[in-house]
Amino acid sequence: MNEFVEQFVIEGRELVAQGNDDLLALEERPDDKERLDSAFRAFHTLKGAAGIVDFVAMGRALHAAEDALSAVRSGVAPVTAPLIDLCLGCLDQVGTWIDRMQASGEIPEGAEGAADDLVRRFTALGASGAKPIRPDARPAGGAAALSSISRELLEAQKLLLAEPSAEGAAGRLGSAGRVAANVLRHQGLDTTDLESLLQTSLLAGDAPSMAAAIDRILSGLAEQEPEAPGTLPAQASDTTLRIDVERIERLVRLTGELLIAKNAIGHSAQLAQEGGDARQLAVALKNQHLMLGRLVAELQQSVFSLRVLPLQRAFQRFPRLVREMAASVGKPVHLLIEGAATEADKSIVEAIVEPLIHVLRNALDHGIEGPDERRAAGKPPTATVRLRAARQGDRIVVDVEDDGRGIDVARVREVAQARNVAPAARLDALSDDEVVELIFAPGFSTASQVTDLSGRGVGMDAVRTAIERLGGRVSVSSRPALGTVVRLSLPFTVMMTQVLTVEAAGQVFGVPMEAVVETVRVARAAIASIGAAQALVLRNRTVPVIDLGHALGHEARASGAEANVLIVSVAGQLGGLEVDRLGDRLDIMLKAPVGLLAGIPGIDGTTLLGDGRVLIVLDLSEIFRYAGS
Repeated sequence: MNEFVEQFVIEGRELVAQGNDDLLALEERPDDKERLDSAFRAFHTLKGAAGIVDFVAMGRALHAAEDALSAVRSGVAPVTAPLIDLCLGCLDQVGTWIDRMQASGEIPEGAEGAADDLVRRFTALGASGAKPIRPDARPAGGAAALSSISRELLEAQKLLLAEPSAEGAAGRLGSAGRVAANVLRHQGLDTTDLESLLQTSLLAGDAPSMAAAIDRILSGLAEQEPEAPGTLPAQASDTTLRIDVERIERLVRLTGELLIAKNAIGHSAQLAQEGGDARQLAVALKNQHLMLGRLVAELQQSVFSLRVLPLQRAFQRFPRLVREMAASVGKPVHLLIEGAATEADKSIVEAIVEPLIHVLRNALDHGIEGPDERRAAGKPPTATVRLRAARQGDRIVVDVEDDGRGIDVARVREVAQARNVAPAARLDALSDDEVVELIFAPGFSTASQVTDLSGRGVGMDAVRTAIERLGGRVSVSSRPALGTVVRLSLPFTVMMTQVLTVEAAGQVFGVPMEAVVETVRVARAAIASIGAAQALVLRNRTVPVIDLGHALGHEARASGAEANVLIVSVAGQLGGLEVDRLGDRLDIMLKAPVGLLAGIPGIDGTTLLGDGRVLIVLDLSEIFRYAGS
């Protein structure tokens, strides 16, 4: 990929995001001239960028959108729902082209057809006289496209034209032409060519020509693949980052200080070779080690700062998503985003998108009431969902809060019992807060029917699994008739992690510190056998216990009167790991398992210890799952 294309991809993505944001804001506030001007600039700049890389088709499509927005700016045309839909659809197409250019480094093939279609639709939109958006109106759907019903209607006209009987041929020809034209007009497409051909075919009585024209329509426009609301188009991972110059300067300064530290250590090494005083050497080496430790810590922090991104990079995709989901379920929803400038590691920002989609789906489908129900409850008909982010120490906290009906605890108990999530006696003993936690059980759903948004029982379970894989935690709180808050707590970065070393079966392992609740030393007699499993009672709570050495394939050893048990939290449940010895806390750079270790379940990653040994960091969810099976 040459430097012009690379720059085009970077700037193009930013401009597409800006355009989406401006158009959605303009839809809510049609009189916002500043947003209109900003959207127009995004399309105009994108068109200029397309010209630099000689992407003619993209330039034509953007020029058509630019003309439509220019008419609004000059007061000739109003802001309409079809205009917003079509401009958003144009940006979707531009985003697809940009992804393909990033993958190949070349102008995408077949772009002319998509550009022609966009130009036709913008031309037809200009002549449609659509009604302006009222500030309180909400859109009902997406941009026009050739739906399956439209395709079936066109196919039916072909069959009508294929009738061999000469009687009524002119009527069939006229009827087929009018229906085809109406279908295209309904889809927001240009019908000029078809109507011209209709007149020619009627005069000539030429049914095959009309059938051929309909064939060209069917082959030239791909059938719309209905995309489930609440899904985002796949987006290629960014391979470039914009970095503040000050962060680079900080690295340069640290490099200079590290060179000084290196020279100092070299001087001490020379003194040692020459038989210098051992006491003075020890003091010098200790001071140099302290200085080197400080510089390495600063270097580590500086390198991590190069990878940080604002959460806005993830959040900017959700206004459009919530708009489409709200339209699909017929619930007007206003999304408020707070703390989008909060920064996190690039991998966290990219990985948080899918879990948040699941949370938002559940909020709209389960939590938020319909407008009539909200009015009856004394609430405004338009619901509010808040997406909030903040930095708390070394963690990032993201809240999704809605003002809906809250979680129906009785309904959760009922479904949990019907689906055998837990025995009835245990369900009766659970507090309301513990019952709410059952929504994270695999396959759990309170939906009475499967919809495009939810009901398949993979939502909140998938959220917890994904967040815990990142070293995070998920919690939920709910108040009846007031709403629900789902909180995601994540580490600032996944590159650096803290582990507690433990020894089992003569080998040292690492356990992620975020999973460790406490360490206890108990009498071995306190660990009781329950069938083939073991458990202990800790503060009136039964905790399953796994012998780590035995779980890893070694013979179980029951030596000593006491046992070291590491109490950990896995998928919201407490468990115990019996180990031979507890070690130290370490800050490590976790590397993904490679080679022979890559295919072994239960291994989260590896790192090197100070003595050169490889430390295997355990994936506790896999360890407990394997032991349970």
